[in-house]
Amino acid sequence: MKSPGWLAGHVESLDIPALTTARYDCPVCAKKNTFSVTDDGLQRLWYCFHADCNVSGRTAVTLSKQSAKSVFDRSSAKPPPSRTSNTYEVPDTFVSVSRSIDAELYLRKVGAYDAYLSGLADIRWDFKMGRVVFMIKKNGKIVDAAGRLINGVGHKWHRYGSSKYPFICGRQSVAVLVEDCASACAVSDSAVGVALLGTNLLPEHVDVLSGYDQVFVALDKDATDKAIDMVRILHPHVPTKLTVLHTDLKNMDKDQRNEFLRSQLNR
Repeated sequence: MKSPGWLAGHVESLDIPALTTARYDCPVCAKKNTFSVTDDGLQRLWYCFHADCNVSGRTAVTLSKQSAKSVFDRSSAKPPPSRTSNTYEVPDTFVSVSRSIDAELYLRKVGAYDAYLSGLADIRWDFKMGRVVFMIKKNGKIVDAAGRLINGVGHKWHRYGSSKYPFICGRQSVAVLVEDCASACAVSDSAVGVALLGTNLLPEHVDVLSGYDQVFVALDKDATDKAIDMVRILHPHVPTKLTVLHTDLKNMDKDQRNEFLRSQLNR
C-alpha cells in the first residue's frame, strides 16, 4: 500500500532515539503493534507487518543535539569485532527480509528462499547498505555476517566482521563446498552447503569440513585448478570429490539443481 502524504510527518514526530527501532499500532490500518519505525541516525524507515496493509516508506531526519550525541556515543561504544572474538554484535540496520521486495526477489532467484523460510538460514536485510545479509553462525551463535549487494554501489559481497568461519546451511552428513552463501542455501535440500566466501581454503574451513562424512568441492568452472588443490588438501581429513560446474548451482532451477546434486552425491 502506498504511504499517505501525512504519514511522513507523523513518523518524524515520534519520539524515537537515534539508532533504535520502535513498534506502534499502525496509524493507517489501526492494527496493534504492527507498525515498525527504525531511526538509523540519518533517516527513518517504517513498515507495517500486517498483510492487508504493508505500508512502508522512509524520510530523512534532522538530528537534534541529543540524537547526534546518541549516535556518537553508541558508535563509539561499539568497537570493531575482535579477530579472536566468538561473537558478533548485530547492527541495528539489520531487519527482516520482508522489509524489502528486492531482497525477497533475490532470494527466490538464487534458490535461497526455501532455506530462509524453513529456518535453515538466518537471512536479513541491511537497509543502510542495501544488502541481503547471511548470518554466519558457529555452534548456534552469530560470529559474523556476509552481505550481497542488491541496491546501491559497492563490492558485490561484503564481510561485516573479521572471523574466518564459513557460512553453513543444512543438516545432512554430506557437505558441498561452494563459493558464496546463496549457493550454500541453494544446495541445502540435498546436502550441507558450506560457503568459502571466496576461493581460498583456510584452516578454519578444513576444521569444519573434517566433521562431515564426505565433501564435494563444487566451485565455478574458472576456479577448477583451485578446486583440485582443495580436494588434495581435504582428502587426508575427509573423503573428498571434485564436482565440475558448467552452471553455477544458484543459477540452476530447482529441479535441475536437485537432479545434478543427486547424480553427484550418488557417485
